[in-house]
Amino acid sequence: MKIKLALLLALITSAGLLAQDAPKPDAPKGDAPKKGEGKGDKGGKKQAPQRPEGIDEATWKKFGEAQKAAQKDEAVIAAKAKADEAKPEDKQVAVRAVAEAVKAAILKADASLEAVFKALEAGRAKGKGDKGKGDKGGKKPEAK
Repeated sequence: MKIKLALLLALITSAGLLAQDAPKPDAPKGDAPKKGEGKGDKGGKKQAPQRPEGIDEATWKKFGEAQKAAQKDEAVIAAKAKADEAKPEDKQVAVRAVAEAVKAAILKADASLEAVFKALEAGRAKGKGDKGKGDKGGKKPEAK
């Protein structure tokens, strides 16, 4: 009886060791994150702003085309070159200068797009105002 038990334990142990050495099956292709992707990672690409409420689709499309055209403006190109050469501590100021140059180029091409900029700024202000509210962590209110 003891021999049978010993053989059974040896067989179970060897089966476990063989299973460890077996090659792992490939994960399904859709489950693995791609290189450069992960939690909170945008893959190095900037996200385009969402169309704000109150701006119709035609105006938003016109705004997108004006943005593309503004990239060829001399002032925008100069601001980008300056931002690329900026020191790390001056980078934020240089990036804002690029944004202002793009805005100026868009408004120079089509002044009616001012409403889009106002709607985008209102959306950003609304987003900043919501950060401290709600139940998303931070300091808890003191009990009285």
